[in-house]
Amino acid sequence: MGYDKNVLRNVLLRLRDLGVDGVLIGSTVLLLHLNVDEFEDDIDLFVTNFSPYIDEDTVRSISAKLGCELTQNEWGTPALYCIFNDSEVVVELHENVLDLYIPESVIRAAKEVKVMDVRVKCITIEDYVVLKARAGRDHDLEDLGVIADLIKNGRLRVDINFIKERVRNEFPDEEKLLLSRLKNVGFKV
Repeated sequence: MGYDKNVLRNVLLRLRDLGVDGVLIGSTVLLLHLNVDEFEDDIDLFVTNFSPYIDEDTVRSISAKLGCELTQNEWGTPALYCIFNDSEVVVELHENVLDLYIPESVIRAAKEVKVMDVRVKCITIEDYVVLKARAGRDHDLEDLGVIADLIKNGRLRVDINFIKERVRNEFPDEEKLLLSRLKNVGFKV
């Protein structure tokens, strides 16, 4: 499953036109920071103006208007399986339920980025790193290792002090664990 920046732009614009407000939280954040033109993973959107879990009729309506199939990921997160410009795209609509928790401060700190001519909010790369460390699954740690290599090779810049501060302020009970995970994959924390 792959799609280009134009497809990403169109998906985000169509969602906005249908009244979906949100912040990008997944791997798209990293890829936008790297300024790539091709994307492969799902579009993970943290919805800020309604509950994707509670407002099922709203999600069904959005899915129908987009011409997408409404599905769920393995945790029950609503997911829209769509075809745009002959490209398969899955849009997962997230909120703070089940095993996902994104602090309000992370959402408030989201920055606007341009996807061609469309402005969209996405979490900072530093917050993406913190959330990956907190998730701590094998694939998250592998992704963090890739990010650490990108930093080491000068392809990506992050504010390590901001990462440490975010961990300390939002996850004080997990601070040692999270910083240890980051150090083990190559971050200089």
